[in-house]
Amino acid sequence: MPGREGIPRRKKIALEELIRSLPQRAGERPRTERCLPHRQLDQWAPSELIEELAEESLKLASVSQRQGRLASPGTRALHLPPSGAHGPVEAFIDDHEFCYLHPPPTGSIHLTLPRAIRARAVLLGWAESHPSAEAGFLPDTLVMVYAPRARRELAIILQLVRASYDFARGMRRTI
Repeated sequence: MPGREGIPRRKKIALEELIRSLPQRAGERPRTERCLPHRQLDQWAPSELIEELAEESLKLASVSQRQGRLASPGTRALHLPPSGAHGPVEAFIDDHEFCYLHPPPTGSIHLTLPRAIRARAVLLGWAESHPSAEAGFLPDTLVMVYAPRARRELAIILQLVRASYDFARGMRRTI
């Protein structure tokens, strides 16, 4: 059943189902800077989708936001308390932070994903590996997920955020 303005309501799905059902992202990949800061340079998200992504992400149980130590100013770092952060070390960017939501105008996302989902998201054009992960400074599970250009993309990206959240919580069977 659709939720607000055509975004499907969240339901728990098997991890394997997300891997199998993730569609190809339409169009070309956006241009990005392959250095630090790792930024998306075009195909930015409308500001209302950036805000909705943050609102929906902050509804996840026990998630709070803060300024991440490794993120540019204005970025919302999604953080779990120690009591909820049961995932492996590679499920976190820094401390108990698992996802960075970048502010307007870009709206891109840095997050960690289980390796099977990470590989599929990169293959299907939703994400790219982070330069610091490629260099071995951060976990190889860290990717940039491109900003949602439309509501349909927002729904898919919210599934990826949920996968990152469950990875950080140590829950790998469903997202």
